[in-house]
Amino acid sequence: MSAIAMPGMRDPVWRRRLAASALPLAAAAAVALFAWIQPAFLGADNLVGILRQVAIVGIMASAMTFVIMTGGIDLSIGPVLALSGLVAVLSLDAGLGLPIALALSLGLGLAIGLCSGGLIALGGLPPIIVTLAMLSIVRGSALLLGGPDLHAVRGQPAFSFIGTGSIAGLPFSVWLFGAVAATLVFVQRRSALGLRVTAIGDNERVAWLSGHRTRQTTMSLYGLSGLCAALAGVILASQVHTGSATYGEFGTELDVIAAVVLGGTQLSGGRGSVARTVLGVLFLGALNNAMNILDVPIDLQLIAKGVIIATALGLGRLRS
Repeated sequence: MSAIAMPGMRDPVWRRRLAASALPLAAAAAVALFAWIQPAFLGADNLVGILRQVAIVGIMASAMTFVIMTGGIDLSIGPVLALSGLVAVLSLDAGLGLPIALALSLGLGLAIGLCSGGLIALGGLPPIIVTLAMLSIVRGSALLLGGPDLHAVRGQPAFSFIGTGSIAGLPFSVWLFGAVAATLVFVQRRSALGLRVTAIGDNERVAWLSGHRTRQTTMSLYGLSGLCAALAGVILASQVHTGSATYGEFGTELDVIAAVVLGGTQLSGGRGSVARTVLGVLFLGALNNAMNILDVPIDLQLIAKGVIIATALGLGRLRS
């Protein structure tokens, strides 16, 4: 009891070290366990398959890290993914060409994100309410545009390459994930934007009084989230050769947020790392893959992921 009351013991160093190293240690232990139970887990084809499976979530999670670091959240990424992929497919079907189709698709995702960011930053509305409303608006718009049917894309080898092509043995989607993650890691560590994101999450008013353009930064981060969701939608549409308003179903945003939280980003803002989010994405991908290989029932998979996320939140409390 007396140890708890001592100021120097309230936040001991070992607790921070445990929290900081928990994810790498857990990932290493899990990989060793999976490989021991099923040696095929470490096969080259299976590892490449894991990277391919996590690329879409990883792209969205990398951008979502910045949004959550400001204390916000973006629940509209699933419908944005669906609408952007659908727009790309319908544009190609209309004969507009790949550059225009990609510009329309990615530009739409960026515009939706900026709209959400504007309502939050300029209107002072709660992020969860704004993006929940945007989720409904975008999903409804996608259904109006394409209906509930699948829209196939044919005779577009360049578009198909985005989701199914490979370079140096790795899927092109994995290269895109790597490029997005590396760029955002660089931005966080080497640019003023990275400092502004942390400052807004710590105390937005103090950041504003210090001269930071907090509103513009917040808008740009939601725009980035929408842009990355649109890119994920293009990749998904290319992988399955179809576009549909029903893609990005409920649960997509939860997978993305889970990866961000697992990487140590605080939901209350102010602390986070894109690099650790990437590690969280890979850990969840390996976990899903291993449970599928071991034929674990889906209900137990959901329970396992819930326990892991709750544990990650508990460790996050230790760090703070």
